[in-house]
Amino acid sequence: MKTTRRRFIKISAAGAVALNARSTTLFAEKSVKPLRILILGGTGFTGPYQVRYALSRGHKVTTFNRGKTHPGELPNEVEQLVGDRNGKLDALKGRQWDVVIDNPTTLPSWVRDAAQILKGNVEHYVFISTISVYGEVKTGPEENAPMEKI
Repeated sequence: MKTTRRRFIKISAAGAVALNARSTTLFAEKSVKPLRILILGGTGFTGPYQVRYALSRGHKVTTFNRGKTHPGELPNEVEQLVGDRNGKLDALKGRQWDVVIDNPTTLPSWVRDAAQILKGNVEHYVFISTISVYGEVKTGPEENAPMEKI
């Protein structure tokens, strides 16, 4: 059976819910090489699970967000950078990470602006889009719609 992106996200989300991913001991196997990971967001929807999983694997985690959603919820070992996707990205300047995980965003310009600031300072940039997991009729564009011009 061919796995589509939609099916992969559904299975992944179901797995995250089925597992109590709040525990950092749940995934005990450590990574061979600890990575420096930046999570844009990190306090809503999928972010807390990503943070705890990365920590459980021995990675160094930094989050970047406004500091307004679920303050104080992340473990103490997480470096928290405060800023805003609406033009307040200075906390990201001059820093280096192995991986950036860009969680669901509202505007394409948010992804573009973060990628421009981080260009040359990251090995891998992972953008996660969750719009396709919803079963309701969508009012916005579908996967086959033309891409945003940058």
